[in-house]
Amino acid sequence: MKKNILYIIFFMSLIACKQEAIFKLEGHSGQALRNGTVGLRYPTAPGRQYFLSTQADSSDCFFLTGEITPGKVAFLNFGYQHLPLYVEKQHYRVVKESDNYYILSDQKESLQNRYVQYMCQIYTLDSAYNRLCQGYDTISDINRKALLSDRLKLDFARRNDRIIQGIKEFAGTEIALNIVNELMYFCEVDYRFFTRAMEALGDSAPEGDLKNRVTEAYEQAKNRQLTGNAPTFSLPDMNGKMYSLEDFKGKYLLIDFWASWCSPCRTKNKELNKHYQELKDMGVNVVSVSLDNDRDKWLKALNEDQVSWLQLVDLDGFEKSKVRTDYKVERVPTVYLIDPQGKVLITGPSLEEVRDVMK
Repeated sequence: MKKNILYIIFFMSLIACKQEAIFKLEGHSGQALRNGTVGLRYPTAPGRQYFLSTQADSSDCFFLTGEITPGKVAFLNFGYQHLPLYVEKQHYRVVKESDNYYILSDQKESLQNRYVQYMCQIYTLDSAYNRLCQGYDTISDINRKALLSDRLKLDFARRNDRIIQGIKEFAGTEIALNIVNELMYFCEVDYRFFTRAMEALGDSAPEGDLKNRVTEAYEQAKNRQLTGNAPTFSLPDMNGKMYSLEDFKGKYLLIDFWASWCSPCRTKNKELNKHYQELKDMGVNVVSVSLDNDRDKWLKALNEDQVSWLQLVDLDGFEKSKVRTDYKVERVPTVYLIDPQGKVLITGPSLEEVRDVMK
């Protein structure tokens, strides 16, 4: 057996109760194991709380056996590895490809093997994205940085589309739930993506702790969103003239929170430049609110980006801005579409969504 390759055989057989299967695992890690422990745990279990575990011997060989419920997602942990497993009544092996480990089933068309194919595709997309990110923070030219930010945005959207496709592909199984669960750190800061993921899950997600965790996290994210009537504000433009939300009563308002130091915001400025006349012709008032704390940098960015719509500023800056807190802006850019009665309609609307509303 090669040291760089793991071969772990999972033997699963039926027992009297059809809801459980005998689970057997044996193999050689090919690496020193942390505390010598090999174990299986459920996604909702804290830390390394295993429902099946064993200790590797002095040569890092191990044997694990017990009863396990088919149709559940579990994680195999050994050393620093954290491998997803969708349990079916089949035989499995762990393989290493490049620097990644995967659990494969001997049944070619199994859900586990399809899950591995999905994970490999996401890994490829993530690797390409990360390579593109290299050196991003060292770019001093904000325009060059904005161009790269635009490319990153497209690649990231492509990756997100594949994730949503994967959730739909495995809808009705715990695999779909686990895809969302593994991305919770991202879902919690991108409510629109989280909503897409929940819609892709549909109503067929199996009941259990994993579904409860995902559903609860979504409800918490929903409660953090700006809904209902938009908060009032009073902010100056570049000439010191004060504007408030009431100045736009009876009109549709697209309000964009940004900052000069935010490259994606500068990209957003360019997008708005392209579509501002169309938005204006549709009857949409566009207002940007800068969260800069440096007036000179704000004005320099306005000059560079050649914006032509109303620009307001909160010189308390991102951290101390009251209007940012009132509007629940967790990151920039953040854009809201507000109706003539002052009600928030859409967070982060696309141009097509604005067109649909105005129709």
